[in-house]
Amino acid sequence: MLSFEMRAGVDAAERLLSRVRLPIKAPSLGGVETLITRPATTSHAGMAAAERTRFGISDALIRLSVGIEATQHLLDDLSEALKEG
Repeated sequence: MLSFEMRAGVDAAERLLSRVRLPIKAPSLGGVETLITRPATTSHAGMAAAERTRFGISDALIRLSVGIEATQHLLDDLSEALKEG
């Protein structure tokens, strides 16, 4: 499990989520697949923005839970999704 913020903000976070092909866009399914989510719109959507900020959950935060897919396939997918354009 890792979390990271997109330097370019919410639009960049949404772009990444729309471009990845391998990770499933979901907060948790209890399976072995890689999951990707933006907690501000999923697991922590019920919290006020100020409260999320206090806990370090920015609107541009991405959470990635790595599954059993081939490492290089995930890296290639993320790299491609992060490209500008």
